[in-house]
Amino acid sequence: MDRQWSVRDQHRADVLALLHRGRKLTRGEISEALRLTRTTVSDILGSLLDQGIITVTEQRSPGGRGRPAEVLGIHPGAVRFVGLDFSHTAATVCLANSAGTVIASAIAEYPTGAGWEARVAQTQRTIRDLAVGEVHLEFLAGIGIGLPGPNSASWHGFPRSATPMEPFQLVKARIRELFADEFGCPVLVDHHIRFAALYEATIAGEADRNIVYLRLSTGVGGAVLGAGAALRGAHLLAGEIGHLITDDTPEARACRCGRRGCLETVASKDAVLDTWQEITGMEDDQVGLDDLAAALEGGDPRALELATGLAGTVGRALGIAALIIDPDEIVLAGEVGTLLEPVLPTLREAMARQCLTGAEVQVRSGETADKQGARGAIAALRAADLPPARARSARAGTLTYPAEGGPRVR
Repeated sequence: MDRQWSVRDQHRADVLALLHRGRKLTRGEISEALRLTRTTVSDILGSLLDQGIITVTEQRSPGGRGRPAEVLGIHPGAVRFVGLDFSHTAATVCLANSAGTVIASAIAEYPTGAGWEARVAQTQRTIRDLAVGEVHLEFLAGIGIGLPGPNSASWHGFPRSATPMEPFQLVKARIRELFADEFGCPVLVDHHIRFAALYEATIAGEADRNIVYLRLSTGVGGAVLGAGAALRGAHLLAGEIGHLITDDTPEARACRCGRRGCLETVASKDAVLDTWQEITGMEDDQVGLDDLAAALEGGDPRALELATGLAGTVGRALGIAALIIDPDEIVLAGEVGTLLEPVLPTLREAMARQCLTGAEVQVRSGETADKQGARGAIAALRAADLPPARARSARAGTLTYPAEGGPRVR
């Protein structure tokens, strides 16, 4: 039977909510702000100090006689949020404190063919492994999980040709449940590219603009931001530009979504490297994007032809998206997106032919950092971080986005 939520629990939550706003206060200031007795506040703070959730940040002189007052703040190693970005080949794990500062991170790679059950187990172990020394999960407020979609594996990892992929909604629900049960905190699950797009828009100061975001990396994922809000769609598939059909010939490559000729089969990292290998005849261990980028910089006509053709294909797909969505701006991210920078004029020209706004739509390169999705998840969790109104049960609630006012805990 769960322990009942007590008055002391509520006082503890109020103290933590006050400090988690980034404030550093003395015992007297906390007592005054919350209208609690100093005895109650001292008892709660003593417990939080013992658990390593808060720490003494400085000694403040009283300005006269008397002992210096201890100034208290959240311990920088106390993990408040965990952000995860599952790609098709690995998961990026970031642990952040209440200020949103990433204090520990790692890349959890999984073998080809690993199912979601194995991916989740490995990532949970990575979170535990990162929480060592002064870094701890004592007062974890939420976990944000970004997933690729359509999904890149079955639940148990059997071959995709033998078993169809589970729907995104089903995988999302099962993953949320596993993490909530394991860590006893609210869990937010969304498309990892939406988190990356939100992070990109936030750091660029463009959160209120209409943006199409396209990341060309191990997969090709897209997101649509409308006035600062990520559009999701009825099946959580809004913005899946990577699965526009760009090759309808009999020779079109198979896509992980089960169809053929998607943009991802042409513009993902592996697809581009496969094409470059076919052109050059290089061995597998010699092929890399750095080699292709160097060939482009050196004026290799083969590299220029490949990049120009790719820019045209990506540009046409983005032009269709721009025709439907009418964005202020298009952001290209990912390793392949960076590769296309020398041929952006070709991309813009191909895009302009497909949409009514033409050259008026801005196209720019975004960041390529591998932590974007995880940090975007952390940003969403911080916006949703509210003090609990009651004790959490073993199976935590979920984080949901309301229609207005930003995300919140439900």
